[in-house]
Amino acid sequence: MDTIVLTASAGAFPGLATALADIPAVVRERPLLSFSPPLDWGQLDAALARRHRYRALALTSPRAAHALVERIDACKVRWGEGTEPAVWAVGVATLEALQGRVGHVRRPEEQPIAGQGVAAALARAMLNEPAGGPVLFPCGDRRRDELPHILRSDGIEVDEVVCYRTVLATLEQARLATAGSTVLVVASPSVVGLLTEAYRDMALPRLVAIGETTATAARAARWSPAAVASEPSTSALVSAISGLLAPR
Repeated sequence: MDTIVLTASAGAFPGLATALADIPAVVRERPLLSFSPPLDWGQLDAALARRHRYRALALTSPRAAHALVERIDACKVRWGEGTEPAVWAVGVATLEALQGRVGHVRRPEEQPIAGQGVAAALARAMLNEPAGGPVLFPCGDRRRDELPHILRSDGIEVDEVVCYRTVLATLEQARLATAGSTVLVVASPSVVGLLTEAYRDMALPRLVAIGETTATAARAARWSPAAVASEPSTSALVSAISGLLAPR
């Protein structure tokens, strides 16, 4: 029987372990990363205070969306005066994390293409609109630079504001947490790097990647995914895992 280890941060995909109950496998939740607030909220608070200068606001993770809502409340920002930037987001989880607090949210219609992640798809959608600039990009301290790179290549100004910090498990913690696994569910390039280092001299279990961004990082590390979720959501992960483990 397969042993599936879910390495995403606690609460990242609500109900995932329960949804996998019908699959004949052992499911273990072993988060390999957690998140902390930035050392200083001042940069994001200042950006929200001058939000009217931005043409667009881009969100590529639920964690960034949570942080944005938290600071809107803390700073008593009154969103909805008609001059706020257009808000763009990727994934159902990111949309839900906004709790309807920033009005209508635009999402890319096209799926990520091979070798690029959801952030690149979002950037292309913004250019096709076009959203214009400057763009406010709340993000983590560990991130891929696809979105700002694509937008800047088209001459659009992007302000990157760190709104959370990523805390990775140690190599020893990663080895212990994933011992005995046959399938690892991974939701970030950071954890891909951690696991490939932890398993440097050992065969890696089969990988289920949360999306193309994580899958691309895994391929670069010579850990080809056995399955890739169609989008970063609980339902898409269940579908990818079920398809991988379905009897042949």
